[in-house]
Amino acid sequence: MTQKICACGDPACGKPKGEHSLPCPLCGEASVDLVPGDTVRKLLKPGLPAAGDKYFLCSEPACDAVYFDGKGLVYKQADVSVPVFFKTGAEPVYACYCAKVTKAQVVEAANRTRSTRWAAVIKTITGAVPKCRCAETNPLGVCCSDNAYAAAIAECSVKPAPAAKPGDPLHGITLEDILIVLLKRHGWSKLGRRIPVRCFMYDPSVKSSLVFLRDTPWARKALEDWYISELNK
Repeated sequence: MTQKICACGDPACGKPKGEHSLPCPLCGEASVDLVPGDTVRKLLKPGLPAAGDKYFLCSEPACDAVYFDGKGLVYKQADVSVPVFFKTGAEPVYACYCAKVTKAQVVEAANRTRSTRWAAVIKTITGAVPKCRCAETNPLGVCCSDNAYAAAIAECSVKPAPAAKPGDPLHGITLEDILIVLLKRHGWSKLGRRIPVRCFMYDPSVKSSLVFLRDTPWARKALEDWYISELNK
């Protein structure tokens, strides 16, 4: 994964950081990504205390820091029991932490089956759809389908159909339409929790979010899948 998971390129990112943003003690990159304390405690190696309710996540791939707080406490990759999928040197690179499925497995299965749907691809690899335990297995504390899995799918060769099929729920719907519908229903706060990217979580705007989503296939797919799932309810 070559792109930071929370970089949006928005000029607003250069503004003074708010109370819910904190620079990483090791690399200085500002982070707004918060991970529940329960997730951190599940993933830290035995003997490492973590009493906080929430911890910041360093989203800089080259930085050794994973979690940190406002008091100087830093947990590095060596302190975490699973490799963080977007960190440089992560091995293996997981696409589904619950099933321990790697990015390479997902790319191969998606290319072979010509499907990008999480359930279909994971079942092809493991024979079953695993019970979701992302809150205790994924370092982000959220569902893998919107981040680790989506990042893997972005590297496969499966391409969208050249023309929309009849009944395609996205036919005639623009990315801006999708974003506005979900924004009206859920607000920026829930968008940021569901898809933890900077453009949803800090000084959000429709314009900056569209710039980021158009340049970031996994985040765009996560938003489109969310929109489709709500249509199907």
